[in-house]
Amino acid sequence: MSEKNINKRNFFRSAALSGAVFKNVTLAAAFVAFAVYAPRFTNNYSMMILNVALINFISALGLSVMLGMGGQLSFAAVSFMGLGAYFVANFTNGRLGIIWEPVPVLALAVLFAAVSAYISGAVLFRLRGTYFTFATIGLVQVTWSVYMNYKPLCGGPDGISAIPVIRFLGVAPRNYHDWFYILLGFALFAGVLVERVRRTRLGRSLASIRDNEIAAQTLGVNIYRTKIIAFTIAGALSGLAGGLYAMHNQFISSDLFTFDVATTYVIMTMLGGVNNTAGVFVGAILVTMLPEWLRPVQRYLKLSYGVGIIFLMVFMPMGLAGLGNAVIKKIKKFSGAKNAKKTGAGS
Repeated sequence: MSEKNINKRNFFRSAALSGAVFKNVTLAAAFVAFAVYAPRFTNNYSMMILNVALINFISALGLSVMLGMGGQLSFAAVSFMGLGAYFVANFTNGRLGIIWEPVPVLALAVLFAAVSAYISGAVLFRLRGTYFTFATIGLVQVTWSVYMNYKPLCGGPDGISAIPVIRFLGVAPRNYHDWFYILLGFALFAGVLVERVRRTRLGRSLASIRDNEIAAQTLGVNIYRTKIIAFTIAGALSGLAGGLYAMHNQFISSDLFTFDVATTYVIMTMLGGVNNTAGVFVGAILVTMLPEWLRPVQRYLKLSYGVGIIFLMVFMPMGLAGLGNAVIKKIKKFSGAKNAKKTGAGS
């Protein structure tokens, strides 16, 4: 290889590295700014909505793993959120004659949701494509019916109240501002976890399945097992979100785990960018806050959601993150062409 080609390769490698470092620094700075300034510009009610947005982000990350990495559209997030929420509710408020500390119960709720997702995924992934998607819709309807009607564990239509809040070393959050930093920590942990998965062998296997299942199989990827693992991770994240929601609101009911709610998670993920963690975060914030911003036209909210999905699929299939990346690429291309012209003119 000539010295000119080696220098060119080193140049592009260093440029890519610099771009990655700049991106990470920018995301870190944006996260710190959000953590510092968001509580200063919100009242108590808005703080509660913002906290719910962080919980929604954790659950939507599971859909990012399924749809963004693996190309599998699933509506089952609310089912596993319900499992996590009702598990926490029953084992912390004494409904079963047992009162455990919230933190261990939350960990067990995540494990319970993950195991449930693994078992159901082993059954559902006998189906492929749209058949799998419709099966997850059926799962949502079945679990919602259980949450709605089974009073001994789910409280029926009345739900479950008086759920204890989370406590760390005996210290509990006193208000929604305290909750904000707790939930922000959980959201950061979940986001880093998903980013880590994206860069592992599992993430690459999921990407190959998303792009071409036949090619992935010829390369030695166990498609069935890989999909189940992704579904299990998504279930665990949803279980964590459900448990946090139960302790944050201290009340849960079946209305929180319907198919309508499941569709909002799909919208969050698609709006921000199905394969971009930061994009999912932005999508979760926007979609959760949108009903509060559009209260005067509340009756047309679902209509706007439908029109928005059509708009996204046609003009922004990769969401806001994809749009941002496209703009950055065009700027780089324009600046590169401009520099090339200057170099040519100088020579």
